[in-house]
Amino acid sequence: MVSLNAGMIMKHNHKRVVVLRTGLSLDGADAVMIAPLNTRRPSGKAPAVEANTWYDNYWIATDQAKVVEAAEVVHAFTGPGRVRRSTLNAVLKEL
Repeated sequence: MVSLNAGMIMKHNHKRVVVLRTGLSLDGADAVMIAPLNTRRPSGKAPAVEANTWYDNYWIATDQAKVVEAAEVVHAFTGPGRVRRSTLNAVLKEL
C-alpha cells in the first residue's frame, strides 16, 4: 500500500484530489479524507480554497470533502505533487 501524507495530490476515481487527513478508519479499513482539486474556481458561492503551486493555480472544493478507503487512492504521477502546508491548514479550517 502507498504511504499517504496530508497535502499529497493523488487520484481517486480518475480525478485529482488532495489528501486532507490520514490515519482514519472506515469499516475497519484504513481511510483518508480527500477533497477534489480543480483548475477552475467553483461556480456560485461554493466554498473553496485557492491553492497556488509551482505547476498551476488550483481550487480545493471544501464542500466536497469525503472519507474514502486509503486503498482507493492512487498516485497521480503529474505535477505538482503536493500543496503547501499553509494551504492545507486553510482547507482544514474551512471544514
